[in-house]
Amino acid sequence: MNAIMKKFTALLMYGFVLWSVVPMLRLSLSMDTQEAIVWGKYCLWGTTKHPPFSGWVAYWFYELFGQSDKAMYILSQIFVLLGVVYIYKLAECFLGKLAAVAATALQLGIIYYGYSTPEFNVNVISVGLWPMCTYYFWLGYTQNRWRDWLLFGLLVGLNLLNKYVAAMLLIAIGIFVISDRNISKLIKNIKVYVAAGVAILLVVPHVWWLYENDFTAFNYIAGRNHGGSITSLWGHVIYPLKFLGAQLLFAAPALLTFAWFSRKYGMSKNGGAIFWLECDRQRAVSLFILCMSVIPVLLFALICLISGNAAKSMWGFPCLFMWGTALFYFIPTAENEKNVGKLLNVMFVWVSLFAAAYGAQCLLTTSQRYQTEVRQVAQMFEQKWAEHTDRELKYVGADVWFGDIMALYATKEIKPMIWMKPQNNPWFDRTDFEKNGALLIATDDWEYAQYRELYGKAVSAPLKTTLEFKNYFGKTKTKEVWYGFYEPWEVENAK
Repeated sequence: MNAIMKKFTALLMYGFVLWSVVPMLRLSLSMDTQEAIVWGKYCLWGTTKHPPFSGWVAYWFYELFGQSDKAMYILSQIFVLLGVVYIYKLAECFLGKLAAVAATALQLGIIYYGYSTPEFNVNVISVGLWPMCTYYFWLGYTQNRWRDWLLFGLLVGLNLLNKYVAAMLLIAIGIFVISDRNISKLIKNIKVYVAAGVAILLVVPHVWWLYENDFTAFNYIAGRNHGGSITSLWGHVIYPLKFLGAQLLFAAPALLTFAWFSRKYGMSKNGGAIFWLECDRQRAVSLFILCMSVIPVLLFALICLISGNAAKSMWGFPCLFMWGTALFYFIPTAENEKNVGKLLNVMFVWVSLFAAAYGAQCLLTTSQRYQTEVRQVAQMFEQKWAEHTDRELKYVGADVWFGDIMALYATKEIKPMIWMKPQNNPWFDRTDFEKNGALLIATDDWEYAQYRELYGKAVSAPLKTTLEFKNYFGKTKTKEVWYGFYEPWEVENAK
């Protein structure tokens, strides 16, 4: 068993190092990562998209490592590793050590634990927080210790401060609780209410912030949840199937690996899922694993079914954390050290293939999301402002991509005005904004026209510049970008 644990640890460290290093081939951080750092920079209790926790973590880690972009890839892997470790701790509660190792290793065949993780965002944090939250609930439920209930309450609060879809995990836990025969004990347990109090205390400041800011984040959620191109009743059928199909596709390497493993080595003598009905504890364990592995995914599909609206496939990011455990629990296999060692070898291959594919994308693409020389771009636009006026540049009106580039990489402190709309910028100070004006950047003429429609004659006529994006083999793509100036004082002078 020691040899297997060493090999398992090596697999986790291999994935951690590989996914920390390979994304460094990118010339620019992902838009989500840049946005999170900017959110955290202003240390508010909310953002226009998500609760504040991801921004706080991103900004302080970024500052701790000297504003290094590369540190953000390491931060992502810290949360992934936390999640995988707690998946193992959870699996060990229900399976033997060998099966727990195999079930946890299987998770690395799911795209959410590899290919999708270089973009640090709320989803990557969820990969760490969901298993931690679930683990301490289970310990609280089974052992009823103050420590476990308090940690559960703390993690519930952090989970909700990270992303609202944490409610899906709480609903799954709730369904387990009301379906379990021991519900009366939980209802009478003071420790449960103290845990709930801890979570509520953490979340209350964010709820107050939402109230003071007209619940702006929910407007973003409503905007992302739309019917797409299917407007008939078929949307109620197609969108749930599409979401479920995406989850199966993203987990396909793990599912194929398990199918190979179970076929090659056969079923355990326990005989499959019948044994879990023998006693109350086994019944509770089976119900818990079923709820945690199935309910969150089905809830998203149910929302699509009822609303007829599409759900982004990546919303399932944290929902698959118990799939490996569920497979090895409900379809027990005849594992031993030798065949689990072979499964670990397969997972080494999957991790390597995912990383190689990501590395190839970084090397070959000419996408601006990968190949923008961010500091050069920021300094170029600073220079264009300096050539136009001797006023200090304090604001940049732009989309999320260019706004955050200017906020993070300009040589001086600049605040982004995303889309030039106050409601998109909680740090907005109208008096200061009107006093200093702004540099405007737009990805096309239509976008720049929107700025002119919002602010009229205070927005100058657009100018154009060309940006170049080059991959590692010299292939180049160019993109025209519109820019100009918001100068309210010019309107005043004209009067």
